[in-house]
Amino acid sequence: MFKKIIFIFIFILLFSNCILGEELKVVLDRDYPPFTYIDEHGNFVGISVDFWKIWEERTGIKVKLIPVEWAKAHEMMKNKEADIIDNIFKTEDREKYLDFTKPLFKVTSSIYYDSRLPPISSLDDITPYVVGVKEKDALIEISLSKNPNIRFKLYKNYSDIVESAKKGEISVFLMDDIPANFYLIKYDLLYKFSKSKPFAFNYLYLATQEGNTEVLNILNESLTKIKDEELDELVKKYIVKEEKHPEWLGKLILYILLSAFSIILILFIFNRILARRVLKATKELRETHRELEKASERIWKTYELISELTNIKLREEDFLKKILDFCIATFPKADSGIIFLKREDELEVLKSCGIKEELEGKIIKLKILKILDSIKILYKDDLSLIFQDFQEVYKNVKESLILPLKFSEYLVFINIHDESKERFTEIDLKLMGWFENILLEFHEFRDYVRKEEVFLNKIILTLVKTLEYYDKYTQGHSERVAEYAVKIAEKLNLPVETIRKIYWSALVHDIGKIYVSQRILNKPEVLTKGEYEVIKIHPVKSEELLKEIEEFKDIAHIVRHHHERWDGKGYPDGLMGEEIPLESRILCIADAFDAMTSERPYKKALNLREAIEEIKRCCGTQFDPKLSEIMINIINEEMLAKI
Repeated sequence: MFKKIIFIFIFILLFSNCILGEELKVVLDRDYPPFTYIDEHGNFVGISVDFWKIWEERTGIKVKLIPVEWAKAHEMMKNKEADIIDNIFKTEDREKYLDFTKPLFKVTSSIYYDSRLPPISSLDDITPYVVGVKEKDALIEISLSKNPNIRFKLYKNYSDIVESAKKGEISVFLMDDIPANFYLIKYDLLYKFSKSKPFAFNYLYLATQEGNTEVLNILNESLTKIKDEELDELVKKYIVKEEKHPEWLGKLILYILLSAFSIILILFIFNRILARRVLKATKELRETHRELEKASERIWKTYELISELTNIKLREEDFLKKILDFCIATFPKADSGIIFLKREDELEVLKSCGIKEELEGKIIKLKILKILDSIKILYKDDLSLIFQDFQEVYKNVKESLILPLKFSEYLVFINIHDESKERFTEIDLKLMGWFENILLEFHEFRDYVRKEEVFLNKIILTLVKTLEYYDKYTQGHSERVAEYAVKIAEKLNLPVETIRKIYWSALVHDIGKIYVSQRILNKPEVLTKGEYEVIKIHPVKSEELLKEIEEFKDIAHIVRHHHERWDGKGYPDGLMGEEIPLESRILCIADAFDAMTSERPYKKALNLREAIEEIKRCCGTQFDPKLSEIMINIINEEMLAKI
């Protein structure tokens, strides 16, 4: 019986050689490491190359290895330019034109993404991204069956995908885990890219053209002659595994850790005993510790107040009130404080702190005003000399340190009460003088920034009025776009500074239209294709104008892209999705909404319900889907407010 099997096997081999010729043509992916790849010397190497050498020895049949790009490999099999294709997944589509052997190697496939992105755990999470994948990769068919909304960018080789990821051209790609690990290490990206759990488990097969039973029988028969252990050895040769450490090394590490822990524990116990003895023996040390904690709290409180004082958005009155908080926090010996508005013969209380009575807004008559013109310490006798109704306001005050603010008609008093043992000193006077200079610098800085902002606002409004004079259809348009853009930005909880830039960008987004002929801008009929192409230059011209002003460079970038579309069909740069700056996407939908609801000679204005339907229709094509939802909510709120 055994002799018969040997005879049949030899007959099949001879018969196949007669049919197939002297050698079989095997087409392989030239870039599927470590199975097939080109090494640093230009040689074609890998697990599959060694496998086919063994196969030749066992079968006596010569093979010709043809390494090509993966898409080309499929094309050659369809055109019958090769007999066998190596390292291929089995899919429904491929079974239409290929017959497969038994599986050789198990392979897992995962999603790889930039570690700075939010975590990705499934194929549903990659819908917002452009995903890199190799052309003709089975992962395309597998992933689309689970999420048909994935947008792919095709590459000819795995190395091209990882190079593109390194350059920042893509941030997500799909790849089999073994070649992905190979290239992430090669390009030093292993810790810059994260991976999901495998979304596909598959096997690598050999395959031939559908119906080529002779070659398929040869392949299946020959694979029984190559043991699984031999295949495992091939894999081990190219995939380096971490060497196991000797057993004694683990025990040694354990002993070292236990010894270190014991030493730390002994030192900790000794330290606690020593600390208790020191604290028990020195009551002063505990008091010092408390004082240090209080000092630390005062330092942080002072730091917070300084941060608030530098806030240019703070109203002048609130700024002055913060000055009182700042002085009280910095002079811990003070029990209370008051900030007054100085007039001819009276003081008005702006704010009080540490005084039980409600004094804000109270008018206090003065006996003498001249003594309040410089930093000084006022004692009880001085206070009774100054205040006409001394007993009502200052009856419990022993002494005050006064700071007249140079930049305003306000006075700051910080007070020590009768029951306190503290006294103001010359050091306090010097410290208050230092505060006076610091506060003056803060105020001048705030005043300068406000003037700059007013100046920029005037420039922007002048530009807008110039455009409205030039293009009659834009009258009021920019202000309305700014209003809706700010509403969208506020719904997104964007920072105040970003909202301010969006507002300014909306006001000047069409300024580049001054480069377009008034005949075209004010044409009552629908524009021709040529005229529309002229109109499309205005975002670029807007950017060119605004970049000339240093403070408007960020705004110029936003304005350039306000006619880009979510699907990439906009202008001037054809950006797509999140490639478009968020601020520009906000301008886009606000601008479009105002255009929809504005009357033109060549079109009728849409009502709000019609505008909502139009936004829904263009959601995901012209407009950002998230911003579309927000804009619709804003319109609905307006409609409810009118009911």
